[in-house]
Amino acid sequence: MNTARLFDDVIFGNINGGIREIRDRALISLEHVTPSGNCILHVAAKSGQAQIMEMVLDLGARYRHPPFYATNCKGNTALHIAASLGNLGMSQLLIARALDQEAEVKRLLLKAQNVEQNTALHLAVKHGHYDIVDLLIRNEPGLTSITNKAGESPLFLAVDRGFFEIARRILQTRECSDGARNNMNVLHSAVIRAEFNFVRDISIKFPNAILKADDFGRTPLHYAAYFDSLEVVNLFLNDTISLIAYKLDKQGMSALHISAKKGHCAVMSAILQKFPFTCELLDNKGRTALHHAVESGSTNAVKILLSSLAFQDLINEPENDEGNTAMHLAAIKRRYKVLILLAGDRRVAKSATNKEGKTTADIIQFDKQPTWFEIMVIWRIKKLLRDRSKVLLSLEQEVERQTTEEQFSENEGHEQFKESQRIEPAAKVQGGTGAANNVVHFNKELKKYNFLIMTLITTVTFAAAFQMPGGYDVNGKASLVKSRDFRKFLIYDSLSFGTSAFSLLIYFATPIIPKMTSVQNIVPRVTALLSTISLSFLVLAFSAGVGAVLDEKSSLYSLINTSIAYGMNIPVYLLGIIYIFIIPLTFVRKKLRRS
Repeated sequence: MNTARLFDDVIFGNINGGIREIRDRALISLEHVTPSGNCILHVAAKSGQAQIMEMVLDLGARYRHPPFYATNCKGNTALHIAASLGNLGMSQLLIARALDQEAEVKRLLLKAQNVEQNTALHLAVKHGHYDIVDLLIRNEPGLTSITNKAGESPLFLAVDRGFFEIARRILQTRECSDGARNNMNVLHSAVIRAEFNFVRDISIKFPNAILKADDFGRTPLHYAAYFDSLEVVNLFLNDTISLIAYKLDKQGMSALHISAKKGHCAVMSAILQKFPFTCELLDNKGRTALHHAVESGSTNAVKILLSSLAFQDLINEPENDEGNTAMHLAAIKRRYKVLILLAGDRRVAKSATNKEGKTTADIIQFDKQPTWFEIMVIWRIKKLLRDRSKVLLSLEQEVERQTTEEQFSENEGHEQFKESQRIEPAAKVQGGTGAANNVVHFNKELKKYNFLIMTLITTVTFAAAFQMPGGYDVNGKASLVKSRDFRKFLIYDSLSFGTSAFSLLIYFATPIIPKMTSVQNIVPRVTALLSTISLSFLVLAFSAGVGAVLDEKSSLYSLINTSIAYGMNIPVYLLGIIYIFIIPLTFVRKKLRRS
C-alpha cells in the first residue's frame, strides 16, 4: 500500500478512501511518518475526522503499547495537535480512549510535554480554546501547575494573551502555578495588561506575588507606576506589606523614580502621600526622583516634588557621575520650561557647580544653536538667575569679568575709549573682530536716521493729501474722485501718514516710558516695523497716484505699475524682513553670549 496516498486521503478528509486504505492494510505502522515526523495518528488529529481517528485507534490497539503518546519532531502528541487546533471532538475522543487504558497511559497522554515542555493545556491556552481548556482541567487539574521550558504556567499564558475568561477558569483549581518567563509572575503580566479586577483576584490568590521581582529587579508596583495604573498602585500601597514602595530594581530605581521619569503625576502623588520618604531614595547613579522628573520635562512632576516636605533637603542634590543638580540637568537636556520653574524657586541653588566647575548659567551660555523661541526662553532664564539670586559665574568667568571692569575704571576719563573696551569682549566671545561693535553702531545709526526718515514721510504724505493728482474742479473737489487708482492713492497715503506719525509718537513717548528693559528692547523693533510699513505704503501711494493720471489702456500705465510693484516693493519688503528678523536675532544672540 502507498503510505503517502493514505496520508493524503486522511488529511483531505477522504473518509471512504482513507477507511478503505486502513482496512486493507489491517495493521498500520507508526514508523511511516511525514517530513515533520507526523505519523498516521497525528495526520488523523489534523484532519478532524473522528471516524478515521477511531479506525486508527482501533487498529492501534493491537500494538503492545497504544500509540497515544507517539510524538513528532517537535515532541507533540496527537492531543497536542487537536488542542492547538481547537478540535474539541478529537480531543474528547483521544481523552476518552486514554481513560479506558491504564492509568500510566492516561498520565502519559494528558501530561505529555513537547520539546518546549508545553502540555496540551499550554497549547490550548495559547490559542484561546476555552472549551478544550475546561475539558483538560476537568480530567487532570494538575496540568495547571506545570510550567514549560521558559517557566510559563498556563495561567500566565492566559493573562499574557488577554484571555481572562480562561485565566479565571484556571484560578478555580485548587492549586495552580503563577510562574512566568524572565522570573516574572502572573501578577506582573496582569499589571502590564491593565486588568484591575484580575489584578485584585491574583493578589488574593497569591498574596506574596507583589514582592516578587523579575530579572530586571522590578516588582509589580514598578510596572504599575510605569504604565500609570493609579488604581493598581493604590491597591498595592494599601497592602499590609508596606515596604513594597521602597523596593529598588537593578538600576536602583523605585516606583517613584519610574513614575517621575514618565511624568505620571497622579501615581507620584499617591506614593508620596502614603510613603513620603520614598523621595529620599537614590538610584545607582545617585539621582533623585527630581532628576528624572526634570529629564522627562514634566513641570507638574517637578512641582509635586518641590512641594513635598520630605524632599526639601534634596532639591539641590547632585548626582554621582558628573555632579549635576536637577537644574544643571534641565539646562543640559534643554528643558527650558522646567528650568524657568527651578530658576524661580528661591530654594534652588542657582550658583551650584558640577564636577566640571560649571554653573547652570555656564551651560546655557554655551548652547551653540538655539532656536528663536529658545533664545527668548534663555533670555528670560538668565534674567531670573540675575534678578532672584545674583548668580555667581564660574571662577574663570568671574576673574575675566573683574579684569574687564578694572580696565573700564582705568579709562574712566576717556568715554570713547571706554565704550570701545566694553564692546570688545563681546566681539571676542563670538570669535570675530568687532562684529558686536558694528551691530551696536549700526543699530544706533539706524535709529537716528529712522527718526529723520519718518519725519520726512509724515511731511510728504501730509502735503500729498492736499496736492491731489489731477487737481480740483470749480467746486474745490478732487477731479479724479471717481477713479479707482485715485481712491487707492488716498488709502495708501493715509496709511503711510498714519504709521509714520505713530512711529514718531512712540519716539517722543519713549523718554516718559518707565525704564523697563523689556519695554526698551521692544521700542526699536516696533518703530522699525512701522517704518517699513509706512515706506511700503508710500511707494504704493506713488504708484496709484501716477496710475490715476494716466490712461489705463496705455502701455505706459502698465509699465509703471509693473516696475513699481516688482522693482520697488520687493526690495522694501526684503529690507524690512532683514531689519526686523535677521539683525535683531544676531544682536540678541551676541548679547546672550556676552551676558
